[in-house]
Amino acid sequence: MANGKDEKPIYARVNRPVFFMSVVVCLLFYGPMMIFQEAAQGPVNKAMNFITYSTDWLWEFVIFGCLIFLAWLAFGPYGRVKLGGPDDKPEFSLFTWVAMMFCGGSGAGLVYWALIEPVFYLQGPPFWLEPFSAQAAQFSLAYGIFHWGFSAWATFAVPAVAFGYMYYVRKKPYLYPSYACRGVIGKAADGPIGKLIDAIIIVGMVGGMATSLGFVIPMLSKISADYFGIAETMGFKIIVCILFSCIYTWSCYRGLKGGIAKLADMNMYLTFVILGFVLIVGPTTFMFSLFTDNIGVLLQNFIRMSFYTDPITQSGFPQGWTVFYWAWWLAWAVYVGLFAARISKGRTIRALIGNMVFTATAGCMLFYLIFGSYQVDAIMNHGADLAKILAEEGGPAVISWFLNSLPFSSIVIPFFIFVMAISQATGVDAASFTMANMACYEVKDGVEPPKWIRLCWAGILFLATVALLLVGGMEVVQLSSVLTAVPVLFLLIILAISTVKWLREDFGYAKPLTTNKYDGEDLAASTVQVDGASQTTTM
Repeated sequence: MANGKDEKPIYARVNRPVFFMSVVVCLLFYGPMMIFQEAAQGPVNKAMNFITYSTDWLWEFVIFGCLIFLAWLAFGPYGRVKLGGPDDKPEFSLFTWVAMMFCGGSGAGLVYWALIEPVFYLQGPPFWLEPFSAQAAQFSLAYGIFHWGFSAWATFAVPAVAFGYMYYVRKKPYLYPSYACRGVIGKAADGPIGKLIDAIIIVGMVGGMATSLGFVIPMLSKISADYFGIAETMGFKIIVCILFSCIYTWSCYRGLKGGIAKLADMNMYLTFVILGFVLIVGPTTFMFSLFTDNIGVLLQNFIRMSFYTDPITQSGFPQGWTVFYWAWWLAWAVYVGLFAARISKGRTIRALIGNMVFTATAGCMLFYLIFGSYQVDAIMNHGADLAKILAEEGGPAVISWFLNSLPFSSIVIPFFIFVMAISQATGVDAASFTMANMACYEVKDGVEPPKWIRLCWAGILFLATVALLLVGGMEVVQLSSVLTAVPVLFLLIILAISTVKWLREDFGYAKPLTTNKYDGEDLAASTVQVDGASQTTTM
């Protein structure tokens, strides 16, 4: 990113206390996992059960509250507030904007779970249904879409609005969480408390992204090993991790426009190719029929699913699935929110929320429509024992079975591996870039964090992923998200309060907005006071 045609790129100044504090905490958290691999599993399982069963209600109330808050924000008068000045135009095309947003918040993890979750829900359905029954099949896609849809993206949109408003409307070039909390904690954001908040959030982002890679790397490793007919050893997994790290490190080094945007565009085109192929060669009619049925079940049971805790029979379904997912998304929330805010210059608050909550959810639905329905058809209509493969060999083996069941598998498999690597690399790039932004003092418009700090965070993500691979087990991977996401629960509330406070300071209350303050039916523009200065803002 340059300031002029002949000028060198301008880089932000590193906030060393936040940077070194977060690096040390990451090393202290993931280092012991690499050293004491087997000994770490027992405490990990106990901690996971304690957190998910004792705080399940809290996660669910906060996530549902995000949806209510965003609905009020988007459909009220504040929804027309533009993130930027009256002459600011979007920095990226609509396609690239959507692609970067979607890829940054999902990645290859969506493909993994779209192929795996329906199998889990058929063999262990919610609400005490009979395994592999017609009733279980009605929830086989619904719960996956529920976990990856509206509620998930609502957790991302709350910080996105807060950071976007702070950065582009209030013109504060501080892309770190503590400054966005100033509406609540005041000047404490500038001291040790603020630096501690930033460091904790960065550690949480490392945990969230490492969790995603903890699922995706074994998938890529298993598929590659089966394709080449070699043993899938831990050494082979590490090699795959290294090769994958080279891709996202290069893109992160290139920066926002030079690497991440191009990678996101490529990923979207290639993903559409593989989705279209499976839709054509698969049971197309059954896919649409099952998907339609599951959407009806989802809409009918959305409130029930949002507050399901099962305290009497304690089946563990809501804790093992919904609470884990909400924690995972919260671990990602600040990163996706910051990244979404950074690329949303010139968009309105309503457009930002609409893109994140509805457009991204529609994209997630597409994966479950095609990949998820394919798996359900194989089990319910063709007798494929994917549950046995899942129990004995794990999720990556199920995905390997899926790929080998497709026509032209010898061509499809390497193409699939390439697409998944690009897809996940886009998300990791965005995470590394965002963490680098958070570890800098000021990141003004047109300025990027130094390249060395981007590479550093890419390396930390690699080490965290290797630590999770060495310890092994889904519980360890899940705990990585749950533990690091706990502080974000409260941060989300603070960010929402700060956003409302800023909006009311700058634009008044909702009633005056629609009567006294704006002229014209379109609420086209108004002169407002932002930090004591007069500023014209387009709505």
